[in-house]
Amino acid sequence: HHDPRLRMGCPVIHSPAAAETASAAAAAQTSGGDSAAAAAGSASTSGCPVHARGSPAGERLNPDNAMPAVANQLPAAGQRLPLSKERVESTIPQAGAEGGHWVYPSAQMFYNAMRRKGFEPQEEDMRTVVAIHNTVNERTWREILLWERHYPECVDDLKLVRFGGVPDEPTPKARLFTAVGYKPPFDRHDWVVSRCGKEVRY
Repeated sequence: HHDPRLRMGCPVIHSPAAAETASAAAAAQTSGGDSAAAAAGSASTSGCPVHARGSPAGERLNPDNAMPAVANQLPAAGQRLPLSKERVESTIPQAGAEGGHWVYPSAQMFYNAMRRKGFEPQEEDMRTVVAIHNTVNERTWREILLWERHYPECVDDLKLVRFGGVPDEPTPKARLFTAVGYKPPFDRHDWVVSRCGKEVRY
């Protein structure tokens, strides 16, 4: 079930529906990005598909998501404004974590990841960018659950094992669209889920 819709371009999805939903979510948050489900300064596994390609030499990465094993919540060099370090727990079950879920990155972590990948994010935009990112990932998980209804005996225990960015390996659909003049996708991410103990890639 390799549905192209599930290969999300993170962190910014150019989908009006997703952007509208996420903007509303961002507006509903407090100025500090506080949430009842937030985990301030947590060093637990990030739920962000912004992989650490180009990370500093010697930096240890988590093989399940290619993010730094220890969350980087320090301001980046030249950062103009302070960013929230609050992290929100997703609804996506994490394989190997008893009753645990993947945890989304804070605005500071997201900013650091984008800088590490060579982008020039604006501090003022990070709250909205993170909200869009989280909303798209939640919707992606719901799409996966829809596909997994074909295996009802496994749905209740379905978990996300790992994911990884493969920006240099565009999908056939992306290659076709690029060939006819469309802008290449920002990124590509494959999600690997555990279906009754068997790993399945989306």
